[in-house]
Formats: sequence, structure tokens, C-alpha cells
Amino acid sequence: MGSDANADDDDDGDDGERREEELEALFAVYGDKLVLGDLNDDELSKHRNGPWKIRVANKVTLELLLPVHYPSREAPTPRIHAPYHILNATDARAMQQELIDMYSPDTEVAILWAEHCRTALQLDDEQFELDVETEVENEEENPPNNSAAAEGTRAFYPSSAKFGQTIRRFDTSTVLNDKNQRTIFHGAPFHPPKSGPAELFIAHVASVESMAHVEWVLAELLFNDKKVAKASHNMMAYRFVEASTGCEVSDNDDDGEKGSGAKLAALLDLSNANNVIVVVSRWYGGVHLGPARFKYIASTARDVLEEHGFLPKKK
Repeated sequence: MGSDANADDDDDGDDGERREEELEALFAVYGDKLVLGDLNDDELSKHRNGPWKIRVANKVTLELLLPVHYPSREAPTPRIHAPYHILNATDARAMQQELIDMYSPDTEVAILWAEHCRTALQLDDEQFELDVETEVENEEENPPNNSAAAEGTRAFYPSSAKFGQTIRRFDTSTVLNDKNQRTIFHGAPFHPPKSGPAELFIAHVASVESMAHVEWVLAELLFNDKKVAKASHNMMAYRFVEASTGCEVSDNDDDGEKGSGAKLAALLDLSNANNVIVVVSRWYGGVHLGPARFKYIASTARDVLEEHGFLPKKK
């Protein structure tokens, strides 16, 4: 499935328009890290049929060859260009297959794939900036058109978009502040009966007293725990009393597992658990569990809350 740079615009219909919008998003996120030659915003429409090249690390480029019916029906063909000492051919092929497996019909994947490559190469935003500076050390400084970086934010993109998981954004000044650091406790892994071999639930819990604490805990789990980062879902709920106002603050997130956040929030509310965040990671094993999955989510969350003193232990 190669690119079709000469395809008639009328032939690709909505797909062509969606590729153009996706390319605009790519350029907005990565700026001049997007390797397409000497471009500006007015020229992006000329490149909507690809190929697209995204520099994901120092000397590592992700190339996407776009079929005519991407994103509605066909996945791009990914190619990873890297020196052998950074990524050997076997690992490059494995990573390319991981990217293909992440595609589902009607899904734009360019940013998702680029961030997956960066995560796999163990790069964070700061290291990426250092790498780029090294490459253009003798060139005139020209900061990328990256509003997120300018505003001091960092985004977590889920390893797969097939379940409609959440893209989470964090204020770097919050998540890198040691004053917001919390101790995170992890529950025992639970493998449900009659589920797929890879099916697993693990709950995580921490004490929180502010939104800064909540953000730090989530960022720590998502960016620094590779296993959690690859979970199919990381659903969560939190509840705390804000010291400055005395008001209760609470919220929850399904992360693509519809209804799960509300179930976790109800558990905290009914148990009168305060100043706490609970996150339940689920790795989908390929077998639909039906309503039983909510029982497993609640039970793993309750067990870790009880074990670490956030709920009264069962007698």
C-alpha cells in the first residue's frame, strides 16, 4: 500500500480532506520536526497524499506511505529510517508491525504512531529537544511551531486508539515539581476466569489533596511505567477536599471503558473514601467479559484501597 501522490483530488473525497486536516495537525504539533522539506502552512495541501516524514528522534524518521482510502478504510504503510546502532532491522520491523496493529478503520494515526515511536525509543520531550539542538547546532535557532511545547504541556497518547481512549495533557511545571510527588501503591494483578490469556487488571492508589497531586500521579503512571502506558484502558476516579476552600473536588474518566469511571467514583463516594485517587489499568485479552468487567474493576480497586488504609478493612 504505497502513497498515491498523483491521485486526483476528486477521487479521494472525504479522505483527502481528512488527510489535509491531519497534516495541519501534524504541522501544528511538531512544527519543523515534521520533515517535508521547506514548507509553510500555505503549502501543506500539496502534501496531503504523502508520503509524510516525521522526525521522532535524533537520526530516526518515521515515514508514512498513504493509500488513497486512508483513513477511512486502509492503514498507511510505516517505514522507520534509523542507523543500525540506534535501531536494528529486526526491531524496526517489529515496531512497524506494532504501528500497523494499532490502526483501526476510520482512525487518523500519524500523531499516535509518532508518539508511540518516541515512547518506544524511551524519549521524553526534553531529550527530543536536546537531540534536535545537537543536529542543528551550527544553524540559526528557529523554534518549531509547537504551541503545546511553548505552553509547557506534555501529551500522553494511548498505545492504541481502537477503544476510544483518552489523550491526556499535563502541565510540565506541575508534573515535574517534586513538591507534588506522591507515593503510589499498586495492587496485585488479577486475571479473570474464562478470559483471554493476556487479560489483566491492576489497580493503583495514592493520597491526593490537590489537582496538582492528581496530575502528578497520572503522569507518573503513564509516562514512567511502560506496562501501564500500554494498557488498553487506564480508568480512574479521585476525590479530595481542597484545603484553601474546604470544597470537595471529584471527577472520573472512563478512558474508553464506558461507565467504568462512574463505577469507580461511586465506590469512593459510597465508601466515603477521601483525599484519594484510584486508577485501574486493564489489558484487554481478546475475550469480551460483558458486565462482569465492572465487577472486576470495582473489586480490584476496592482491594487496593482497603490494603493501604483508604477504606476500612473487611472483618
